Amino acid sequence: MDARAWTRAALIGSLWGALELSVGSVLHLSRLPLTGLVMAAIGLACLLTLRRLSPLPGVCLVAGAVAVVVKVFGIGGLYPGPLVGIAAEALLVELALTMLPRGAAAAVAAGALVFLWGPVQKLAMTRIVAGRGTVEAAVAVAGRALSAVGLDGVDVGWAVGTMAALLATAGGVVGWAAWRLAGRVAARVGAER
Repeated sequence: MDARAWTRAALIGSLWGALELSVGSVLHLSRLPLTGLVMAAIGLACLLTLRRLSPLPGVCLVAGAVAVVVKVFGIGGLYPGPLVGIAAEALLVELALTMLPRGAAAAVAAGALVFLWGPVQKLAMTRIVAGRGTVEAAVAVAGRALSAVGLDGVDVGWAVGTMAALLATAGGVVGWAAWRLAGRVAARVGAER
């Protein structure tokens, strides 16, 4: 058992949780669009750096648990959305890095999964809170939004698929960049040669 790996998981998880509390709160209050993706990118960079420094199965889950605990005890209340998002992000990164061969391809897959999780979580949480008609309402709203921007003939399913592809691509790029950054960090601290 490598105690250093678990110490790193606790430290990086604490850093991630602190960033969720500070930067996440500021972004949430700013009402800027796509703030969830910014926070997902920050979390992804933390997790990929950790996994590159300590390539042990489970370290991302430990870091996610620590980040959730830090977020729970932060000022501002207990909101399940960010907590579920942090835990899911840690789980998705752990799964991608465990199931796929170690390297940039796994990091790209992890980034794509993390970026795709946001809309899935939003729809699922809305369905839990608002009930069964949520999916139908979301499809109707998407159809009206397409009409409002002059895309009357575009199928909602096609539009959703296109958005999913764009999100997965953006997440993959962020995952690749985070993996490269993690490599530099690992080389600097002597964890990787």
